[in-house]
Amino acid sequence: MLSDEDRANLTAYLDGELDEETAQALEAKLSRDPAARAEVEALRQAWAMLDYLPRATPSATFTHRTLEKLSLAHRPVETGKMPRSATATWRVRLAWAACLLAAGAGGWLAGDLVGRPTPDPDEALIRYLPLIEKWRAYELVDNIDFLKALDHRDWFGQDASY
Repeated sequence: MLSDEDRANLTAYLDGELDEETAQALEAKLSRDPAARAEVEALRQAWAMLDYLPRATPSATFTHRTLEKLSLAHRPVETGKMPRSATATWRVRLAWAACLLAAGAGGWLAGDLVGRPTPDPDEALIRYLPLIEKWRAYELVDNIDFLKALDHRDWFGQDASY
């Protein structure tokens, strides 16, 4: 007994629509099941008989009538405009105002971020250049109190300058 799915697979098999794995599984079933083979032969004979049926020829106006019906089916239907309430109009205006405000704020923030100058990476080097130039001398000092004590002018005289 063949199920509906088996019959659908047989039809797809005869049409060449099955993927390779399903077709191989169906061919294996056909080799084992004589009822399935008989069903395939009956379907093949039915397909062969279809070639002997007279073909229907459409009338000369068939295409024109079909396209006309399709164009009429998709034509928009004109209806009267529904009156809007005053609250709906104000809601729409308020929504537009909120969108414009959000767009303006976003533009201002983006302009503020883009307009900022980029910091100079050498700025810190320039600011601390006097310290960097005397770094070798400062490395020998144990603590800052010693340097502060050296700042007294009376230890070295008034004309000592470094």
